Amino acid sequence: MTIKIKDMEVKIDFFFILLVLFCLSAGLWNDVFAAIAALGFHELGHIAAAEALGLKVEKIDILPLGGRIKILNLDEASPEAEMLTVLAGPMMNFAVSIFLLLLFNQSEIVSKLGKNFIDYQLMIGFFNMLPALPLDGGRVFVLWLRQHMNYISAVRVAAGLSKAFALAMFLVSVVGLFVGRLFINFAIAGFFLLSYAFKEQKDAPIFFIKNIARKKEMLFKKGFLPMETLAAVGNTPVKRLLYEFMPNKYYIVYMLDSSMKIKNCLTETEIFDKIIREGLDRKLEDLI
Repeated sequence: MTIKIKDMEVKIDFFFILLVLFCLSAGLWNDVFAAIAALGFHELGHIAAAEALGLKVEKIDILPLGGRIKILNLDEASPEAEMLTVLAGPMMNFAVSIFLLLLFNQSEIVSKLGKNFIDYQLMIGFFNMLPALPLDGGRVFVLWLRQHMNYISAVRVAAGLSKAFALAMFLVSVVGLFVGRLFINFAIAGFFLLSYAFKEQKDAPIFFIKNIARKKEMLFKKGFLPMETLAAVGNTPVKRLLYEFMPNKYYIVYMLDSSMKIKNCLTETEIFDKIIREGLDRKLEDLI
């Protein structure tokens, strides 16, 4: 389900709606209200941080145990600004929980209801700090990994860790059955992480290629881009070279012969234009 709020698109995930309906049918009205409030504050933190840093939120995906925002001009943001925007969601949950705790101690709110609200604020905040996709902690983890490897590899590592967390949660829920405890929340969280880890891994190459294709627009908008060079031999698959390209840098690839002398060079624009016409399964020497 998708709704429009001003210029922002809000997409509510099917699993989120299903989870809400299941909880309401079980009579967990207070839990649903507290969880939705926690998610609302979480997304508000992202939006407030993005606007403060000059970024425009284009879309929000409401997921079962968190949310995901799409920023229109993310390619103009520094890694630090992107990281602050990502972390603002959990930080908002922690700030709200501290505020509610102060009210709770002052007996300004009903104790049971107040405790419920605090629990969900902390649960959403801490859960989203896990280094697993599509959670905020997973986004920060990918940003850190990108300092050491290409984007596709970073997403694959983070998705692998997400699957490990999911399997651990499934294991806890299974062990709970043997000890007479029903850890349904662990099973739901595990299913959520597992399904979205596969989706993130599948979508990563498409997202990456879209960012690479926008470099011409970025160059003429900013007037400049940092440049990097790569040295490669002729039989190197072009796909491997593309995965080394970073969205905020422009690349020139030098092809070397067996004597390590420069035989030819191609800009990434030339490479990209040629693979569109000739296909991605080519070697560098085929593009000369």
